[in-house]
Amino acid sequence: MASAAAFAARFALLRVASRRAPCTLSVVSTDVRWFSRKGAKMGHHLETLDEMAHKKAKEKRKAKNQQTKEELHDNKKYQGTKSEMELDMAATSSHLNDINEAVEFDEGDDIFTTTQGDGDEEELPELPKVDDVKNRMLKVVTRLTESFKAIRGNEPTPEIFDPIMVVAYGERTPLNAVAQVVITSPTLVTITCFDPSVAPEVRNAVQLALELSPQLEDDGVITVKMPRPTLESRQKTVKLLGKQAESGRQRIRGIRRAAMDIVKKGKDGKLEGISKDDAFRVSKEIDAVTDQVTQQLNEEVAKKQESVLQV
Repeated sequence: MASAAAFAARFALLRVASRRAPCTLSVVSTDVRWFSRKGAKMGHHLETLDEMAHKKAKEKRKAKNQQTKEELHDNKKYQGTKSEMELDMAATSSHLNDINEAVEFDEGDDIFTTTQGDGDEEELPELPKVDDVKNRMLKVVTRLTESFKAIRGNEPTPEIFDPIMVVAYGERTPLNAVAQVVITSPTLVTITCFDPSVAPEVRNAVQLALELSPQLEDDGVITVKMPRPTLESRQKTVKLLGKQAESGRQRIRGIRRAAMDIVKKGKDGKLEGISKDDAFRVSKEIDAVTDQVTQQLNEEVAKKQESVLQV
């Protein structure tokens, strides 16, 4: 930049000198030739600098593109590894996501009446029957443990496939109604369709529900590879099982609370013909039943969680 400025100043002085003295024309001509040579060299330098700048930018872009390609390659490699290692985790998660639908607690199991009678006779006040309260609570445990069967433990079971619905003959049908599931080995399941024509629908349903890759064999037979679950997937399953167990406990507490609301009326002398002693007795019995059923639920959940964590 300094050379260019000096050259411009010198050229301006030469132009002034050329106006004042014609004899200086030869000098001017010499300086013009000098200017041409210097200008050409300067232009060449500028082109070189520009080329060097572009070269660095090109090298930077090339390096970035190479890095991106390597990241994409590593990502694909990771995804491939993940698909092999985490297939069962995806299947387990899909069941756990649907478990709320599987555990359909009876509506009205927390509703008790304070009277008895068939409508033709005079209705009399009564306290909740302890056996009725216990049966309602046990239904909660039963429904919860039944839903656990669809969740894989340390080994696959046919019940894992029970929630799967297949579109067969134009209707949604449970898989176990159109096929038999057999555990061939800890990592292989064989599904035999009663009607080979529905085998493609069964395969598609299993693939969609469990995110696995079932293979359609001859005569309506489908084989499903069941990768062993990773420790991470088993720990996640255990945590989700714990959340579902808490939902069951809340349901049990709701049944107890509804029964106790009536018992409290008896304690307060608001139920005609019901003594306070009877109300206190029933209250203790309901508390004992609640503890007993809750303990049973906890044991069932702990058993399932232990099964999931086993290798």
